[in-house]
Amino acid sequence: MSEIAERKAQLRKEILSNRRNRTDNHSDLFTENLLKVVAEIAPKRVAIYQAYPSEPQTLDFIQSVGLPVLVPITLDDENLIWQDFSSHQETQLISGDLIFVPALAVDKSGNRLGRGKAYFDRALAKSPTDLRIYAVIFEAEFLDQIPSESHDRKVHGVVSEVAIHKIN
Repeated sequence: MSEIAERKAQLRKEILSNRRNRTDNHSDLFTENLLKVVAEIAPKRVAIYQAYPSEPQTLDFIQSVGLPVLVPITLDDENLIWQDFSSHQETQLISGDLIFVPALAVDKSGNRLGRGKAYFDRALAKSPTDLRIYAVIFEAEFLDQIPSESHDRKVHGVVSEVAIHKIN
């Protein structure tokens, strides 16, 4: 394992441990800030993950956004496809979509630390380059710097329970 991979693994372990000890997920605050980003960018569609219990929750946002919502579906080959949340029809990300991705941490340069399987990095590499990409994390996970590698796709901003941080 490379030094960068080891540093990423250690950081993942620390963040996941901290998330297990959280007592409030601030769902209402995340929903409010996610809706602010949507109002500012005015996309025709929004892509967003369906949260694991330890992640910032997204269901309230999905149910209240008032736009078509796409959710990622994980395939056996460790790739993602996109599915319309309401119709369950498979679709593709297109130019002008806004995507909210899960993350364990993001740094001030827009480097995103995921869970280590690169699902979103691979999916985004095949997507239009003009997608607006925001990571959704707890404010304490917005760091000065995180280890990154060439395949890591940077994000344009961060949505937390406290603030919206524009990066790129």
